[in-house]
Amino acid sequence: MFNRFKSHFTRQTAPQAKSSPPPKDSRGYFRPQSADELLATSLRRQCLRQLWENSALPDGLYQRFYLTPVRQLLSRVQQVPATREGDWSGSGGFIDLTLKFTTYSVRLAKGHLLPPGAAPETQATQSLLWQAVVFWAALFYHLPLLQELEGELEDGHGWQPGLWTPDRRFRFRFRSAQPDLPVPLKALLAARLLPEDAVSWLFLVPEAWRCLALYLGGQPASVPLIDTLFQEVAGQVQSPLLKPEGVSERPDTAGEILPESGRVSLHPPLEAASAHEPSGDTDTLTLLSLFQSGDESSHQHVAKNEHHGLKLTERPVPEKETVATQSHLKTLL
Repeated sequence: MFNRFKSHFTRQTAPQAKSSPPPKDSRGYFRPQSADELLATSLRRQCLRQLWENSALPDGLYQRFYLTPVRQLLSRVQQVPATREGDWSGSGGFIDLTLKFTTYSVRLAKGHLLPPGAAPETQATQSLLWQAVVFWAALFYHLPLLQELEGELEDGHGWQPGLWTPDRRFRFRFRSAQPDLPVPLKALLAARLLPEDAVSWLFLVPEAWRCLALYLGGQPASVPLIDTLFQEVAGQVQSPLLKPEGVSERPDTAGEILPESGRVSLHPPLEAASAHEPSGDTDTLTLLSLFQSGDESSHQHVAKNEHHGLKLTERPVPEKETVATQSHLKTLL
């Protein structure tokens, strides 16, 4: 009964660069591929390269907070399509759409002042965390599409794409009806992908945790600017989750939309910029210093400009990327 979905899996569409369909046996089962195999396309390698170039995290934290969730997600979805038909319906369409959307979102958010309206010193000290919030939210943006798929392993057991990596040959199809779940599948899948250290980091800045938690629960983000950015990127990549123009879940009070460009004004009002708000800035830097101090030993043999076979352009490390001081480290001892 999986045969009628064969064309959706193997279809190649002109607008997007698709990966070659993986080989399958006579019964229609596919061999699971490793993350390295799944990344072996020019589009996906380019996306990872751009993610690295637009990330302000040090190498060790980049691998832990960005690269590891990406590799886990790829392994758990394999080469499934994102949609039944359209630009992302070919082999590996879900991976290609997710990586492209995430890359565009991180790049667009790079110059944003987050959280909007906070004091400049708060924005400066929390910038790494909020950039990571944008990355995680973008990476998880299309997870609801996986709810339309159901899989089967070679031994007859079920497999839900996105929940775990298949350990044997598998096949899949689109569901005829959506399952009735007590919680959004997106939240469950994201919870399995979000690094444990990331949760600890998020809890130090309650507003950042609340923003991501609301988003994963299917609610608008508590920072409307992030929703605005994602809507713009969704249009650029022709996402199937793009909301119709003019449809808004709520007014955007955090950023001013410029009519002539459709871009978001990133400069908060002067009165907002001068306000001082309590935050977890010190704790955030302390936690980062703990992570980075551990990474210096665990990643001492990993070249900074190489990520799983990707040769990246070495970038200078600006002063703002120094996330720890000796005084912070001493407080942890």
